[in-house]
Amino acid sequence: MKSAGFSFTDVETARSSAILESSIPKILRLRLPWLIVALAGGLMAGGVIEQFEDTLEAVVALAFFVPVIMDMGGNVGTQASTIFVRGLALGHIDDRNAMRHFAREGVIGLLIGLIIGAIGAGAAYVWQINEPYALELATVVFVGLVTVCVVASTVGYVIPWLMNKLGFDPAAASDPLITTVKDITALLIYFGLAAVLLAELI
Repeated sequence: MKSAGFSFTDVETARSSAILESSIPKILRLRLPWLIVALAGGLMAGGVIEQFEDTLEAVVALAFFVPVIMDMGGNVGTQASTIFVRGLALGHIDDRNAMRHFAREGVIGLLIGLIIGAIGAGAAYVWQINEPYALELATVVFVGLVTVCVVASTVGYVIPWLMNKLGFDPAAASDPLITTVKDITALLIYFGLAAVLLAELI
């Protein structure tokens, strides 16, 4: 791009113009495929929940924390991807320092997960303190939140980078893919751990 006289800013300006000023059919072609990917991911996440239907029926309180797990993953992933796309557009992130940023974001995701997980686990324990499974539920919520924060934070950097490398607009493509990956991963870990720790109730 440099040899052709282009900069990252030129590319991002062109992408922004394409999304904002193109005809409605072209905008739909740019955005709709990624939303269909997100829809497919949502259906797959529903399939994961269905596989753990017995666990959910045995411990209904697990359902209370599914929105928390999903929303925190979405928020962390969106933060990470927004920071990455902005850094990419401004030329602060490139092939030379991308791995350092990936590693750093993984550590940040872990720290966020530990703090958010501790708060969520404490809330779960206090909420269900009169139930015999309160401690196990709190553990499941803690591990689920830590995991989803790490995964969402990491893929929030990796997916925009891959999309940019493949020539797609990372701003349009990243969030639906991040949502799909973190939802399925988080639900598998959340319900899988619940099935193990709460096995005597199932």
